[in-house]
Amino acid sequence: MRFLRINEVRDRIGLGRTSIYKMVNEGTFPKPVRVLGKKVAWIDSEVDEWMMQRIADERGDAIPNLNY
Repeated sequence: MRFLRINEVRDRIGLGRTSIYKMVNEGTFPKPVRVLGKKVAWIDSEVDEWMMQRIADERGDAIPNLNY
């Protein structure tokens, strides 16, 4: 497990900072965790699970519902 900073999340999922934070606020993307002072990061496995769920949704596959 490792932490991903916003730039790594952007690169991994192909969306911009604004879109990521909008999805976090909507509850459709994993929330970041505070790692030091005001610095936040995402847990890589949670981001990977979110990506797997998007793929499953698009293809109609069954993956357990993930709650963020």
